[in-house]
Order: sequence, then C-alpha cells, then structure tokens
Amino acid sequence: MTELDLKTSTTDPARPGVRGGWRTPDRLYRLISSPVLRMILGWDLPRYDLRVVERRAGTVCMEVGSGGGFYTTALKTHLGSENTLIALDPSPSAMQSLRHRLDGVPGARMSYLAGDGCKLPLADDQADTLFYGYSLEEMPDPLAAMREAHRVLRPGGELVLFLWRPVFTRHRRRPVVALLDELFERRRTSAGPQNIRLVYRKPAE
Repeated sequence: MTELDLKTSTTDPARPGVRGGWRTPDRLYRLISSPVLRMILGWDLPRYDLRVVERRAGTVCMEVGSGGGFYTTALKTHLGSENTLIALDPSPSAMQSLRHRLDGVPGARMSYLAGDGCKLPLADDQADTLFYGYSLEEMPDPLAAMREAHRVLRPGGELVLFLWRPVFTRHRRRPVVALLDELFERRRTSAGPQNIRLVYRKPAE
C-alpha cells in the first residue's frame, strides 16, 4: 500500500432508518462463492457482470466486501496489469485465503485489507472505482457506508453496486437509494428477480 494514503474515517454516523443486515459467517464464504451454485441459481456470471466496471490505465479500484472472492478473480483479470485492485473484507482469514488463491493470477496489482466498509481505510478522493458485490446489504450502517464511498471516491469516480433483492428489501433500499441519488449521478440501472445493479459517478468538481 505504499502508493495509497490510508486513514481512519471521520464520517459522521448515518441518519437513522436503515437497520444493519445479517452478515454472512466466514465459514459460509466458500459455499456462497461457488460459481457452480450461483450459476445454477441464476445469480451471477462474473466475467459478464463486470463489464460495467471501467478500465483505464492507472485506476485504483476497491472491492468493498470481497468475502470469498466470487468476483475478485474476474475483477483482477478485467482491470488488467496497469491498474490496482484493493480487496477489503472484515475477515482477516478471508483476506489471507484470497491472497493465496490469487497469487500468480494475471491481472491488476493486488492489495488485501481487513477493514470495515462503513469506515473505509483510504484518504479522501483516493479511489477511482468502488465495487460492492452484494456486500452493502450486509453492512451494519448502509447510509454511513455510502457517505464513506462519496468521501474516498475522486471527483468523476465510479461507484458500482450489486444488491440482492431478497435481503435488501424495498423498505431498506429506499433511504439508501435516496442518499445515493443525492450524492452521486446515476448512470445505469438494471434489475432482475434476484438483484439490482446500479452504477453511479461522483460529480466532478
């Protein structure tokens, strides 16, 4: 992490109204990250899904909530060797396991951090892209998490959110989406039976 400034967040607590989600236990990471299981259930196809993430030389992308790494390998490959990918998850053991699995996989330069998605360990205006692959709904304070996203994204930076509808119900989503539309410019929306995918951009100053 020599090229990136790390800091402790000073983001204020979120406004009340969005309860925290149920966090997936570490021991289930491997199960829910099984490509076979997720293809059978019709959830996701990582190489296809990640086409919405921009690739520009010198990009710093953080995957917030890497978990078992379902998207991380494809994201590393998609970004390519001219870019940096930071994998962030609350579980140190998950990050250690992910580091071993991705060692030698071609693609973006990797950093691995055990940290809180509601208090991102980056300085202001540091990231070019933030990617949340079904992790926001598990965070204890989704509103604080989105204010943190706004803080660490550079002006013009990209925010990509994949939300799992059965868990992130309309009642829980409504204040989060309202805050997102207040802080960012919405660029893309798609929705299916299981998921909602949103792409935002932080307004340029």
